[in-house]
Amino acid sequence: MFISISYQLILIILGIYSITAQSPCDIVTFEYGNVCRCTEKYCDVIDPLGIIPNAQAAVYESTSEYAGTHRLTKLPNLQFQSQRNPNITDLYEIDYTTTYQTIIGFGGAFTDSSAVVTSQLSENLQKILLEQYFGKDGLNYNIGRIPMGAADFSLSLYTYASVPNDFDLNNFTISMDLPIKIPFIKSAMAMSNETIYFFGSPWYAPDWLKNASNPVGTLNGVPGDKYHKSWARYFSKFIEAYESQGIPIWGITSQNEYSQVKDFKGLFYTSQQLADWVRVDLGPELRTNHPSVKIMIYDDDMDLMFIRIAEMINRNTSINKYVDGIAVHWYATVDMIFPDFYEMYITRLAFPQFFYFASEACEGYLKADEGPKMGMWRRGTNYALSIIGDLLVGATGWTDWNVVLDLHGGPNQFQYYVDSPIIANTTSGNVFYKNPMYYAMGHFSKFLPRDSIRVEMKLVKEEKMRYVVPLKIVSFKTPINQMVIIALNQDTNHTQIVQVKDPNHGYLTLTLLPESIQTIVYNVATTD
Repeated sequence: MFISISYQLILIILGIYSITAQSPCDIVTFEYGNVCRCTEKYCDVIDPLGIIPNAQAAVYESTSEYAGTHRLTKLPNLQFQSQRNPNITDLYEIDYTTTYQTIIGFGGAFTDSSAVVTSQLSENLQKILLEQYFGKDGLNYNIGRIPMGAADFSLSLYTYASVPNDFDLNNFTISMDLPIKIPFIKSAMAMSNETIYFFGSPWYAPDWLKNASNPVGTLNGVPGDKYHKSWARYFSKFIEAYESQGIPIWGITSQNEYSQVKDFKGLFYTSQQLADWVRVDLGPELRTNHPSVKIMIYDDDMDLMFIRIAEMINRNTSINKYVDGIAVHWYATVDMIFPDFYEMYITRLAFPQFFYFASEACEGYLKADEGPKMGMWRRGTNYALSIIGDLLVGATGWTDWNVVLDLHGGPNQFQYYVDSPIIANTTSGNVFYKNPMYYAMGHFSKFLPRDSIRVEMKLVKEEKMRYVVPLKIVSFKTPINQMVIIALNQDTNHTQIVQVKDPNHGYLTLTLLPESIQTIVYNVATTD
């Protein structure tokens, strides 16, 4: 059901029905929209879920500046009704008997850039910033990506094995991570009530392992030789070094964006070359020395995903015993104008033996739209669209890129800038801003704990057939027996009113304002 409604009327509705948050957003308006300001004295807090009465559902909402700038604002509880409202034509039905993937988690990357930016804030504000993600009142992040050495968001290029021809890696060292990055990670661990799953991803290999005659960085030799085995051992050394610092490594990805390297600095593979190295060197190395560590291959853009995974797996199916999951990036989706969810869908159909995991995403990466756009609401709804779309085709989690950047979207060694859910003023060191992407992430990470299971939700009746369905919606059952529904209204002008039927509770009426995101939580009814 579509309702055409003016923004003036929307604001009146919001004034009547919204609950004032215990610590609401301290709104600051920039050129592109509203952000929430945080200082040592004040930072907004998400109202706790609390006890949900039977036959009711809690609702959290985020909206644009045109509809009140709600940012994970808790609304009055919804009441289940025993009868369907005949005036609402769109009906979704939950089917508890049909279930899909299990959630691994949500989080972001501990890049050098993020660690440096955080270190330039006052000591108290550093703690407040990390609490936004990992504290008990934060977003409940439980995934952390760690670049294995330098990444594009580092201030210099380095590896952990700088001594030439040290094939046994006797001089391997993570000493460059000790002053800032590792304390940054351990601070997050200390304040988290979650078990954070850390996974490592390499960008750059030591130059002495590469073919010097090739202008594009490639490993010297062939799989099985000392170059390839030494690079595989590098992964074990990273795992061991970080675990010696009290940071357990849950998984690794085989190579960040392996198909896109164009210079000697990076490490390029064809899909077949990467598959051979994983099968001959990396897989046996980790299964022998670190059998519990998850191995994720691909870690590249979603376009052409199916073809490339098929090339890897079908080249020699013995690789299967060394692969746990497929990591994928959201890039090449033109900021979600043409999302490539179908690529993950058909890949998962063909290769269901692996878990699928979104390992990197950010806004502001396109040259035409580079860097932070403070408060741009569209970037928040793009995150929500990507996460829901990935979850609907089988993703088990979603990882953001830099957890925080400066006002320019850096710093880094290449003067290449992107956006981040949190942007900090490193000049003053006394303020940071939470962008719409932060709250979009929270609609998922805050309410979908690890081991939640996706439950079928069917659109059983709609007002009319539509080429583009403006409402994107997904549902999960959590380990504590709660149902979580996340919905996004993509329509820029119309409110969406739909009903959701739970077979054990009755009917819920959801009202989503234009370009709004809602998370709905209720207790699953027990059956005797």
